Amino acid sequence: MEIIMVQYISVTEVLKLVCPFKGDKREVLAFISNVDMAFEVTDPEQAHILYRFVLTRISGEPRTAITYRNLENWELKAFLKNTYTEKRTLDYHATQLFGARQGKKIAFRNASKTFRSSVQNSGRQHYRTARKTNVWE
Repeated sequence: MEIIMVQYISVTEVLKLVCPFKGDKREVLAFISNVDMAFEVTDPEQAHILYRFVLTRISGEPRTAITYRNLENWELKAFLKNTYTEKRTLDYHATQLFGARQGKKIAFRNASKTFRSSVQNSGRQHYRTARKTNVWE
């Protein structure tokens, strides 16, 4: 019978890997990944202590949002993913379009010019291909 010794890293050392999170959507996945790694290399008996210290790394609006939720252990991960990752749904694009039409007319004009020119270029390419293959004859 083999005995496998597992060596864990202390909570103090692991916390050096967990950078602060202030709600920036570009940083949420890195934060979650770092915390996942921290839980993997920490003794499971110390997980509740690690979780409390991870909470101290969260500040600003996310901290306020999680204060009123009863999130146990690393349930926080799902909440952060759902709340702070960017989602590119139809509603998102409709909101962007509506916002562009409301106050960002220059950005909207540039986007519409780009779209129009890509449609025109595509049409030209189809026309040239059709002429070369004599589709109309």
